[in-house]
Amino acid sequence: MPVLDGIVLPARWILSSRLLAAWPINDDHLLEVWPTGHQDGRIRWYYRLSRKGRTIFVASDVCSPAGTVFSTQELVRAARSVLAFLTLRPGEVEAEYFDVYTATQLAWRDRYAEDLALFALEHACGYCGSDTHSSPACPL
Repeated sequence: MPVLDGIVLPARWILSSRLLAAWPINDDHLLEVWPTGHQDGRIRWYYRLSRKGRTIFVASDVCSPAGTVFSTQELVRAARSVLAFLTLRPGEVEAEYFDVYTATQLAWRDRYAEDLALFALEHACGYCGSDTHSSPACPL
């Protein structure tokens, strides 16, 4: 298993071309996640979701809970949280939430968000359906 900055990357994860922890969600989608610093005792996370190498979302607007320590488990939690955030659909949040989305992001949401949301479930695996672990660390 690859080790990056002292943590072991979860099963199935890779180092991206940007040398960041990357979760290959499926054959088309890659989610890169890495801490960019601390703010008020919380880890601020950079993320980039791409489909077939094309960036769909990139930002660093997600933080972990206060007092969180950087670890493999926290990396998995952050990735799952980011994916849950990115796969929100109409009816799950106020319509105005999507006002800042680009046409590309809206098209991506409409086509892929529902299927990818399964991989963000907290107590289930989108790969194998198990309720004993979450998707980012599934050994498939």
